[in-house]
Amino acid sequence: MRYLFISLFLLFSGFNSPEGPIFPEEKEWPIELNTAKDAAYMNLLEQQVIHELNKVRSNPKQYADDYLEELRTAYSGKLYTYPGQDPVKSQEGILPLDECIQVLHKTAPMSIVKPAEGLAKAARDLVADQQKHGGIGHITRNGMAPQKRIEKYGSWDICSAEDITYGSFEARQIVIALLIDDGVSSRAHRKNILNPCFRFAGVANGNHPSYLSMCAIDYAGDYRNK
Repeated sequence: MRYLFISLFLLFSGFNSPEGPIFPEEKEWPIELNTAKDAAYMNLLEQQVIHELNKVRSNPKQYADDYLEELRTAYSGKLYTYPGQDPVKSQEGILPLDECIQVLHKTAPMSIVKPAEGLAKAARDLVADQQKHGGIGHITRNGMAPQKRIEKYGSWDICSAEDITYGSFEARQIVIALLIDDGVSSRAHRKNILNPCFRFAGVANGNHPSYLSMCAIDYAGDYRNK
């Protein structure tokens, strides 16, 4: 079976400052979750996004307990203050965070993802296009949809998807934003992260002329680089 999910996420309605720490102490996680540490075609932040995805997938409950529970105090009504950053206005307030914590507590551990250079290149094409032309979404200026970009650099099977965030500056912030999925009724980004079908991923992060930063993540169930 072959199918494609696409979804994007615009981080609330304001911009976050890239200054300041995320969380003061890093928790202990198995070293084997850092599958992208030697993927030289991705920068450190991009490698860290893969690492964060694998933390969630390998132990959803622990991820919720270690990183999401403490964010309950980050909300004041619909204002949300991520640690070390400026407040932004959420669409739903604390409700999707609470929902996300409940979902992660009920989700069984699943396989982690391995990095794939072709998927990273497909994501990077989108980031480069929007750095130059602006805009949001999954289609490049020359009409390349995620599936076409993914197939440009390799062959995928079983399932594929693309997530995008705008306005997040740190790897954990990117993944947490997708998990909370504020304002997205389908919670499609959260579902992508927690989809056991995916076994490979590639990440591209860069500047954006309107939203300051963006990050694209491409996933596949099976993938072979060209």
